[in-house]
Amino acid sequence: MEKGLTASVLKTVRAIGTAKKVLVVCHINPDGDTIGCLLALGLSLIQVGKKVTLLSQDGIPARFQFLPGSDLVISESKESADVAIAVDCGSITQLGNTKHIFLKAKTTVQVDHHDFGQLFGKIQVIEEEASAVGEIVYELIRALGAKITPNIASCLLASIIIDTGSFRFSNIRPKTFQICGELVKTGINLQHLIEESYWKKSQSTARLSGYGLMKSEFSDDGALAWSAVTQQDFSRFKANLSDVDSVADDLRGVEGVKIAVLFRELPNGAFRTSLRSKYGINVANVAKLFGGGGHHNSAGCILKNFKTE
Repeated sequence: MEKGLTASVLKTVRAIGTAKKVLVVCHINPDGDTIGCLLALGLSLIQVGKKVTLLSQDGIPARFQFLPGSDLVISESKESADVAIAVDCGSITQLGNTKHIFLKAKTTVQVDHHDFGQLFGKIQVIEEEASAVGEIVYELIRALGAKITPNIASCLLASIIIDTGSFRFSNIRPKTFQICGELVKTGINLQHLIEESYWKKSQSTARLSGYGLMKSEFSDDGALAWSAVTQQDFSRFKANLSDVDSVADDLRGVEGVKIAVLFRELPNGAFRTSLRSKYGINVANVAKLFGGGGHHNSAGCILKNFKTE
């Protein structure tokens, strides 16, 4: 761990050490990174003797329900905690309705690998170089003194697998493989985990992803590709937001495409926008113009006024 990260991790460990009740929350419309971290941290806190509440407003997507600890997650809670930890949340708004119970805690902690300029919580554990929040939670679990069991390792690896595109994206660093190597040593079946968490798709996911690709458009020079999936589309295919995660990556892989954009309509009419790039183009800078952020080749933001922005 780097010096700044070490200090924030130690602050978090000290706060947890004196706490009886710990709340862990993930972001709305959860993906594999936030779910993997929610479960891994929750299982670790239980192991060290804490009373733990695991909270996900939108539950756990079906594709991740095979992960250990999924049965412990609830969608709402009124029970306050001594320490509340938000994993993979770039802003307080990403907590949705769970932000109210989160803010009631004596000590609040934000754990993320994006700095959207909207930091919250009394303690911020931020490492932008991390490929996934799972890398940061791995360090936090070790600092807690918890044993990384096969169940915990599976959840952490799922986090990293999802956010690295099954080890294909440019956000991977040597430390990513070092951490994954330690996790694999616990005896988990890596091939099975990759298949279940990344490649396996439901019929609704396959159909909606295909529809999203069919609707895609390209600039005249073929360098820009984009597609939009509306709430009507989600209803038609009985799918949810995370069911089209792969569309932006698939468009990025098209010959000649340098930037790919996927617009996903939220229930409130805003659009969650995913940007992917190659050839050294920094889409994080684009996302930051709209209050978002991310990594060099993978970023996102929310467009509240889609037609204008």
